[in-house]
Amino acid sequence: MRIAKSWFCTLLIYLAFFGFVVAQPAENIPQYLRKTLDSLKTKDNLSEWIYTRIDYCYHNPSQSLPFLMRTERDSWRKPQYTPEKEAWLMLLSNLGYNQMYSGNILQSISYYELAYNYYINHKLNVEGIAEYVLKPWANNCTRLGDYEKALFIQQKTLDYANKERNDSLAVAVYNNMAISYRSLGDFKNAEDCILLGKKKAGYTAVELILLDNTLADIYNDKEELELAEKVIGKNIARQESRKQDFETAYWLMSSYITAGNIQFRKNNFSLAWKYYKLALSINDQYYKGNRLREKAYTYTQMGKIKLEQKQAAEAIHYFNQTLSSFGLIDNSLQIPLKKIFGDNRLVDVFYQKSLALNLLGKEKEALENIRLALLAADKIRFELADVKTKQRFQAETKQMAEKAIAIAFDLLQKTKQHNYAVAIVDIIEQAKARTLLDDIRRSQQQLTLSTNDTLFQQKAKLEQAIAYNERELLQSKGDIKEAEQRYAVLKFKLEALEKDLTKRYPSMIINKDSPGFGRTAEPLSQLPAHAHFIAFFLGTQNLYVVEIYGNRVKHIKQVRAAPAIKKTIFNFVSTYYHSGPSAMMNQPEAFFLASNQIYRALLGDLKFNKNDKLIIIPDEIIGYLSFDGLITDKNYEPSIANWPYLIRSQSLSYAFSIQTWINQAAKKTIQTPNFSGLFITHQNKNKQFIPAVAKEAEAIEKIIGGSFMKDKEAGVKDFFNAFDKANVLHISTHAYLSGLQKEPTLSFNDNEVFLFELSARKTAPDLIVLSACRTADGIMNASEGIISLSRGFAAIGTGGTIAGLWNVNDKAASEITATCYSNMLQGQEISTALHHAKLSWLQNKERQAQEYLPYYWDPLIYMGYDKKVTLKPAQSMLQTYGLPATLLLAAASGIYHLLKIRKKTKRLV
Repeated sequence: MRIAKSWFCTLLIYLAFFGFVVAQPAENIPQYLRKTLDSLKTKDNLSEWIYTRIDYCYHNPSQSLPFLMRTERDSWRKPQYTPEKEAWLMLLSNLGYNQMYSGNILQSISYYELAYNYYINHKLNVEGIAEYVLKPWANNCTRLGDYEKALFIQQKTLDYANKERNDSLAVAVYNNMAISYRSLGDFKNAEDCILLGKKKAGYTAVELILLDNTLADIYNDKEELELAEKVIGKNIARQESRKQDFETAYWLMSSYITAGNIQFRKNNFSLAWKYYKLALSINDQYYKGNRLREKAYTYTQMGKIKLEQKQAAEAIHYFNQTLSSFGLIDNSLQIPLKKIFGDNRLVDVFYQKSLALNLLGKEKEALENIRLALLAADKIRFELADVKTKQRFQAETKQMAEKAIAIAFDLLQKTKQHNYAVAIVDIIEQAKARTLLDDIRRSQQQLTLSTNDTLFQQKAKLEQAIAYNERELLQSKGDIKEAEQRYAVLKFKLEALEKDLTKRYPSMIINKDSPGFGRTAEPLSQLPAHAHFIAFFLGTQNLYVVEIYGNRVKHIKQVRAAPAIKKTIFNFVSTYYHSGPSAMMNQPEAFFLASNQIYRALLGDLKFNKNDKLIIIPDEIIGYLSFDGLITDKNYEPSIANWPYLIRSQSLSYAFSIQTWINQAAKKTIQTPNFSGLFITHQNKNKQFIPAVAKEAEAIEKIIGGSFMKDKEAGVKDFFNAFDKANVLHISTHAYLSGLQKEPTLSFNDNEVFLFELSARKTAPDLIVLSACRTADGIMNASEGIISLSRGFAAIGTGGTIAGLWNVNDKAASEITATCYSNMLQGQEISTALHHAKLSWLQNKERQAQEYLPYYWDPLIYMGYDKKVTLKPAQSMLQTYGLPATLLLAAASGIYHLLKIRKKTKRLV
């Protein structure tokens, strides 16, 4: 390869020194260069043409980015031969590096991905691929907070380093892996990486400095401050005794920053300040201040010191210095929204600035800045590929959302301006079910594409392979390391393939701009005026309850007891629902009063008319509640049949968020009635007969016409086939939570289906009825809600689900679902049909007293967009056999009379 690895390293240092590049117009390119490039083009020497452009950018870094980005446009053909492909690979890696130093981390990642995929697809054997593609690519992922992906790339880099016996590279990778593990809070693995790195490093001073800097950071995060201080102090002394140069000065600067962070944690602000100033001095002396990310971070830390000292105005000065380093503000101090990009350090500085502004009493400006922090965080979240990474990141931003809501609520109280109420709804939406919203939109967009593109087939195969590996990970009792590695590789391939799909089909690109900064005002206008949307936000300090009615925010209340409410609901659900009905039966008055206490905390101040429709948008542990069974009056009534349940006055359904509800509403209703039901009357393992399921199937079969599959006919394959064809899909079987991760699971005759096995299908039913235990239950994610089967079906495009929050009573579930279908057949909307089915249970005067308890009749809830579904009534025996019998009788009668006439005719003859 023409460009040696040493040349490339020199180029990186040189570009780092010059920092952010400035775009130059094409006409500034010298005439001699134009002639050289034209001559090479005439000779069809593509590889030399590419290297000439790279060489020019090496000597003219201020023009490197715009000039290099025009290379593909200016080239006359694609690379064909190996030297040309190697040159093109070098071009892509240069573009990745230049984009990083221009501040565009997302674009930089894209170019490194292109470079790596180009390297793999063309099977290039290029020295240094790890150092100039893999390593900076992983570092970019850590800047975004995508530590899971960073670790995957770092492991690839480590494998390469070990294969090439490049100990220096291995040490750097171990250090970076330690940073990733530390950022995930996995301190054990982080320390193990440092130890492994030190074994590779031997006694090389620079490498030990690098590792000890990170080790001190780990101890600092673990709050082992004395140990952290000792490690970093020794590290600084080791470096200060050496003569610094352009390269080694960077590590000393990093050590000063780490030392400052440790002293900041110890509240030794003056000493921390000293270290931060030393770091800035190193930056100015050796890099002329052009180590911009380090400079920006240092300014932010200095601002935090001033904030801790209640010197808010000075803190803001340093936070503005950070923003100036990022190129986001000028002398006017205005922040253009279009310039906001995804970066953890940008999220932090906007959040810290909002705290300082709030301290000064500038609540409006504080709210604006914290929303800028959420915007930057949202741009990061959108670029993350792995679902679990997205969910983790979304949960981490919820604290900021809570602070933003608190500021907006205070402004609303003071000004009474409706725009602050809209802002609160906007922020709640930004912190709720965003990953699910992306999944719903992606499924809908894929369903609209009628194409046989092989990329979609490859995607389906990868998703199947990923599901298989997740199943293997869940069920394996032995060593799962190999399965984990295979799983990571498959997810990596899927991410690359999905990017290819979005390039080929731009309509699949999800809108990145909603919600945020008042954009919820438009979705509010799309809500039905007659329905009350009740959205909850349960933070670490406060609970917020928002009522939306008539396309406006009608009421917002703040409850300053979030920890107590969480504990109360947890104990209530655990005691009275998840542990069976005994506590409710044995202590009816205690249950009555506890239920009313929760009702008053959640809905007590809201006023509704009789039979108003409520659409509940729960948050965190509130998602484990069924509101139908909440007691609305605090005066205990001994007769359970007469208890004042909320269902007696209001009709309820549920939604994951306003945006998911609107997207589910956009699903085109299937007009052709096609009911499919799967009924497992025997448990798979012990073949125990479940009579209630058989009765449920029998009851529904008398009401609804369609396909009814039982036991051997109701396998996993039958389930997926039914999913693709039915407009209403009924599943009556066992459901449970599997493994340590509490993975929602459906049991069929031949096998299980896990939540992660549900992926986008060709079509999706309007309604899925999960007449099974805990199908709306699952592991809790702080910002996404309950990761349940109900949620999984929503993600792949279903209009809505009826699902169970706890272990359903077979008799009650059978009767209520049958009545619900009968109501839907009469033209009632789904939630109304379920509402009346539950009321019908309560109004039956012949039940035993305990059967009026909500444990029996209230586990099933409807989650999704409410609408009517098309069903075909079952044919009665007379309808089924009456017409054929009549025709046969008529035919027989006709034949009889014909024969009789013929006999008479013969006699006359």
